[in-house]
Amino acid sequence: MSDQSDSAPADEFANIILLSADSLRFDRIHASRNGVPLTPTLDELAEDAIEFQPGVAPGPSTRDSIPSMLTGKYPSEFDEYGLPKSGTEPLTIAEELADRGFATAGFSHNNFTARRYNIDRGFDLFDDVSREAREENDRGVWRLKVRDAIEDTPLMQLAHHANNLAMELLGRSLFLRNEGAEIITDRALDWMAETDRKRFLWMHYMDTHHPYLSPERIQQQYGRVYSKERIKRLSQKTRSAQDEITDEDIPEMEYVYDCSVRYVDEQIGRIVDHLRAEGELKNSLIIVTGDHGEGFGEFEKFGHADELWDTLIAVPLIVYHPDKPSKSVDGQAPLRLLKESIVEGTGLFELTKSGSEYAYAEVPNYRDELRGVRGTEYKLIDRGDERLSTRLTADDEEIIPIEEIPPGEREQLEKELDRDFDPVRVASDVDRREFRKDLAALGYLDE
Repeated sequence: MSDQSDSAPADEFANIILLSADSLRFDRIHASRNGVPLTPTLDELAEDAIEFQPGVAPGPSTRDSIPSMLTGKYPSEFDEYGLPKSGTEPLTIAEELADRGFATAGFSHNNFTARRYNIDRGFDLFDDVSREAREENDRGVWRLKVRDAIEDTPLMQLAHHANNLAMELLGRSLFLRNEGAEIITDRALDWMAETDRKRFLWMHYMDTHHPYLSPERIQQQYGRVYSKERIKRLSQKTRSAQDEITDEDIPEMEYVYDCSVRYVDEQIGRIVDHLRAEGELKNSLIIVTGDHGEGFGEFEKFGHADELWDTLIAVPLIVYHPDKPSKSVDGQAPLRLLKESIVEGTGLFELTKSGSEYAYAEVPNYRDELRGVRGTEYKLIDRGDERLSTRLTADDEEIIPIEEIPPGEREQLEKELDRDFDPVRVASDVDRREFRKDLAALGYLDE
């Protein structure tokens, strides 16, 4: 790589690519199974990039992290229904770049990144799970029409029962058209080929989110192929029957999760290969991260619970900048700095020496007020009625008595916890019924 440049990526590059994977744990990068790497694309990209150890998500769920990543604000600065409508502060990365002449496209099929939550602000093209996107792309609109027709009728109860059976036995939903990483990557590559202006592309891959589905060809690389039925049954335990999870289940859960990580890595490779083949890699900023982590029984938690353990907030953070020296930074960096880094050229680029001394994360007060500060050696978590402390090592996190934290460090952690937020009221059309449908669609409750 060449010498550092002080200009902002928004002013310097023709391509700004933000690639995020749902529930992607930090410890899956540079890892392998049976001698086969899980993330060969990201491992190679990191060799020529700035890689933080680790990135720190603003919170343990998509609802916490994505609004924060796109705006630079903390989760508690919004209410639970996403972002304010367009034309109001704070501006998103897409809005900032659109104002600078970028064509903008976003691809994300997480229900909580849909248009009803105003996550589409600033995007010329936004491919999500909304009715509008399905109509624009002719993707299973008939399913929504049938659902609307039977809403509030006895048939809906039967449809829910049939859908539960389909999910359990086939790994497919009758209500939604399942679309994996390969399909949305195809659409993104088509958009890139058709767009001859400066481009901002955000892709949020859902395949690393439960139920951790991946193609057989991916699973075959690691020696075992699981049916969708088996994968779905494992996944269902993490959400509604955690007391039934056995010691034998956990390695299987991690296996299918790892296969989904490999699948997403493969599709990210297609984006990188396209830029390389078109000779555009040297004029591209590429950021790869996760919106939060995932638990597999650590601290007796599965999935992404409302907790602030590193398994849930430590994520990969790789920043490919062709004009800055590559470096593995032995330090953390908050994802909240993504917008500042892209638009202003500061933020993450000011942390390349040793990372950030402290990183704040939270479960917002509209859900279950929980605050935490991650230092370089210790973490302090405030649960409201108690405080927990942990010691951080290269590959573990251990709960310790708070008295074991040196007094000066404990005082600074407590100071970093003391934050007051003046939340923005989100003028959203979302009602509780639609909100619960999104929770159900992601497997968090029955409709």
